[in-house]
Amino acid sequence: MSEITYGPKGTQIIVVEGAKADEEGNLTEGGRTDTAYFMGYEDATGTFFLWHVPANEVSVITDIDKELQRGALKQEVVNTLPNKKVSLNQFNNLSIGGQIVSAGSYSELKSDLVDISPVQSFIDDMSIIADELYWWKDGEYLNIVQENFAETGSYELNPAQMAEFLTKYNLSKDEYNGAIERATDPIGFKDKVGQYYATIKANAVELGGEISDSAANYLANQWASGKFTSTKVTQQLSAALDPFSPFKMDKAVADLAADTTQISTGETKVQSLLNMYLPQHMHSQIDIAEIAGKIRNIGGYEDTFIEELKDMRIVQYGMYDRDVKWQNILNTYKSQAADLWGITPADDDVAILDAIKLNNQTQSRSDLKRIGLERGYQKTVNDFATGLSDAFGTGIARSAGYLEG
Repeated sequence: MSEITYGPKGTQIIVVEGAKADEEGNLTEGGRTDTAYFMGYEDATGTFFLWHVPANEVSVITDIDKELQRGALKQEVVNTLPNKKVSLNQFNNLSIGGQIVSAGSYSELKSDLVDISPVQSFIDDMSIIADELYWWKDGEYLNIVQENFAETGSYELNPAQMAEFLTKYNLSKDEYNGAIERATDPIGFKDKVGQYYATIKANAVELGGEISDSAANYLANQWASGKFTSTKVTQQLSAALDPFSPFKMDKAVADLAADTTQISTGETKVQSLLNMYLPQHMHSQIDIAEIAGKIRNIGGYEDTFIEELKDMRIVQYGMYDRDVKWQNILNTYKSQAADLWGITPADDDVAILDAIKLNNQTQSRSDLKRIGLERGYQKTVNDFATGLSDAFGTGIARSAGYLEG
């Protein structure tokens, strides 16, 4: 006896007599000698799966001679393999006690597991999601599906049936279609999950963080199954990566996101805004991480923050117009001091801040000269000595009024 090598015990060949099959397994009426082949397997839930097998590839899923064709092939299948012979009419009205699923081509079945047939691998995948496809146990649903298959050759629900079904089980259409795809096309579903996983990981990097593999895989599965929309995935990714995200992270995501690297992007920009609009000694009043988070997540918040910085600055330095940038004010007096001292002062140099508050460049020039001498800055001292020599001659040390000029 020959064997079906692609499936476990219980797998059989459905021999459709007098039918022709196209590349996708769609049947049309043929001549008396025409035959179409399907591989069938009924799982533990009573669901019967059908995979189309081109006649010239029957030897791929069995151990019969690949040279056999047409009548000889059919005779070998019928005589040596578990099989069921049906006419085209019988096939179109096939009912085997449960839901019948046309699962595509046998070539879509693959398994990387040793000693496990592709069909068995498929059924194992099915068992994992059996609880998810709970409506398969609904007799009313099964009756509708079987009636549709008998009438149209498709297990799909029409729009009215779909609306009633989704309401009954509080499902979205995406959830339903995702579950069906996962059940009937596991290879395609896994490919989709892989694509979504890669997208999620890449988006996390673009945002400036890194999502854990387990959290990314969970989000990809929820997305592919239709349980999460792309918007929901984006929100959950934001919640996982950004401590200041406005979105709440689902517990399942939070449990898997422990190894996630959170976002800190925008903090350099916030520091730049502080330097531009606020004195350095007031920077400690600002939580840079929090402001960066608000700018990331609240449209237009950068402009709001700039106005807040202007308000903060004007409380202590109200002698300047509100819209004049602090950086411009600071640079004016730092340049004046650098010219007199020969060194560039720090932003928070008390002498610079006093000069800014004075807001009188003539007086500040005199004050900065004095401070340069007191601090012993070489350029200030040298300029002072040169000035004396030019004014009074060598050896004369009359300096009255110099600091005022």
